[in-house]
Amino acid sequence: MYNLIKFILKYHFTILFILIEIVAISILFQHNKYQKVKFINAANFLTGSVYQAQSTVTDYFELRAINQHLATENARLQGMAEELNYIEVPTLYNDTVYVNDSLVIDTARQLHFHAAKVISNSLSKPFNTIFIDKGTKHHFYEDMGVINAEGVVGIVRSVSDNYATITPILNRNFNMNAKIKGSGYFGNLSWDGQDPNYAQLTDIPNHISPLQGDTIISSGYSQIFKEGHIIGYIHQVIKVPGKSFINLDVKLAVDFGNLNYVYGIENKIKESIDSLGFEN
Repeated sequence: MYNLIKFILKYHFTILFILIEIVAISILFQHNKYQKVKFINAANFLTGSVYQAQSTVTDYFELRAINQHLATENARLQGMAEELNYIEVPTLYNDTVYVNDSLVIDTARQLHFHAAKVISNSLSKPFNTIFIDKGTKHHFYEDMGVINAEGVVGIVRSVSDNYATITPILNRNFNMNAKIKGSGYFGNLSWDGQDPNYAQLTDIPNHISPLQGDTIISSGYSQIFKEGHIIGYIHQVIKVPGKSFINLDVKLAVDFGNLNYVYGIENKIKESIDSLGFEN
């Protein structure tokens, strides 16, 4: 208390001057509209700048959560889009089944999409592997198809509770049926271990004339990928002399060098179909 009194006595003229200035400025702004508006605008600008800076810092540290939320929302929208592919068909018993590509099932929610973040990836190895931060606790299972917003990524090969590994297209062991969009001709898609931007589609009949730029999609001949997922685009048609088939170089739709989030495709009826003895 003594120090406070000593401080006031020492600087009492300065303190009095500041108080008078505050009173004068208050009276000025209360009774002069122009000055009042200017003061409010200046105060708002200063406050807004502080909040903007605070928001920028907060957003930076929340980017991971924001990205995860967007990925989850995108997965939900993928599922909603999938539902639009089904047609409601009334039955004689006043209930409803859903028809898609001539397959009748009892629910439109055949496919569910689950988002995951890529935590490790490689491009330069002959047997590349992708690691993601989701596992069985998050509905990721072995032999589950994996895509991203651009196209087919690969297939889940091993899972634990919280993590999973994916065999991507860029793996010498990867292969899947693929076809030229708009036609019934299909072949085997694989990777030769060379350029990470291109895969090879083989065993296409040589009597057809595919064009550069034609879209290559999943054939739908397995329960891992339904028909229509984009794989890439024809880059080059390679005719083999003396053979009844041609090969295609396919420019992959997915940029594997910039892979952040992927979506696992959970097929609700896959287990039932697998039990009938069909091969994927």
